Amino acid sequence: MAFGHYLRRQREERDMTLTELARRVEISIAYLSRIERERENPPPDHLISALAGALSLPMDDLFAAARRLPPDLRARTDHVIAVYRRQAAGEVPMTLQFAYPFDRRTGSRVR
Repeated sequence: MAFGHYLRRQREERDMTLTELARRVEISIAYLSRIERERENPPPDHLISALAGALSLPMDDLFAAARRLPPDLRARTDHVIAVYRRQAAGEVPMTLQFAYPFDRRTGSRVR
């Protein structure tokens, strides 16, 4: 789903008006309307964070809708991609490999 459509759906599910959300994040109603109607690209990071806070959404969900990594993960892009690919392939995430010994053949934890 496109960012603007996702944002609108989240706002409407919370019974929040366009005006109320725009005021909460201190942007113009017209700009927010253009975002929701896909007339604008997803906004800058600081605004995505503010929108997530105003809507009580996990920030990661809104960044994912914008098809963008949250700022705190960008410095570790290689690691994020590696973990994603391992999970997609059904392997144990890299972070768990160091926490628990496991059998590489079966992917199960060794006790």
